Amino acid sequence: MPSFTELLTASDDELVRIFYKASAGDESDFIKRINIIATQLGLNHTQLVCALGFNKHIRDLTDIQQQLGFRSFKLLTLRQNELFTTDTYTQLSIDNILDIYSERLEDQEVLDTLRELLRPRLEHIEASIEKTGDPGHIISYKMEIHSIYTSRIADKEFADDRLKKNIGKYRQMANEANVIIEAGYHPPSNLFFMDTLSPGEKQDLIAGGHISTDMIKNRLQNAKISDEEREILEEHL
Repeated sequence: MPSFTELLTASDDELVRIFYKASAGDESDFIKRINIIATQLGLNHTQLVCALGFNKHIRDLTDIQQQLGFRSFKLLTLRQNELFTTDTYTQLSIDNILDIYSERLEDQEVLDTLRELLRPRLEHIEASIEKTGDPGHIISYKMEIHSIYTSRIADKEFADDRLKKNIGKYRQMANEANVIIEAGYHPPSNLFFMDTLSPGEKQDLIAGGHISTDMIKNRLQNAKISDEEREILEEHL
């Protein structure tokens, strides 16, 4: 049975060989068809759809699409996008997610799709963490954020959007400000002087060795900064 990674990276010939042995019989419901074949391959529903959907070779393999109950590649993509966006490390492990991100360089269409899905996916994960506080999900979230930037899926527009949003809690959770600097999207001074970054994030920038004493003194001259930020900055003089 193929692993998630093997299915994600399989060639067109390999996909044909894998699915030649699989069958959903006369089942007409596409959800049940996917479940039946996923079980035969040792995967769950979401893993099968996403591994196959993000494999660049599946676009032209209409027989396999129909075998799973999809009348077109577009319908497979819609199901893939729905599952990928809403899963919070329950059906797709963090290893599955990192595999998907590592493959995106192989195909511009896959990369474009992932960039469209990043924002809603992260919003779902952040809402889940807010609700449950699951430590395992927090660790996976940190790993995913780092991978998004280090694999260059995130572009500067994505980084700027994240920096403007009121999500300092989650940026700090993932040490995202430092990751953005290391990815080369902004110099440290740009982030340090942003009013949208929380005092805790400013402290993390200092701890990361990105901020000089002169920059701290300069920031302290701003009479509008919060008492919390002022207290933190003064501690580093």
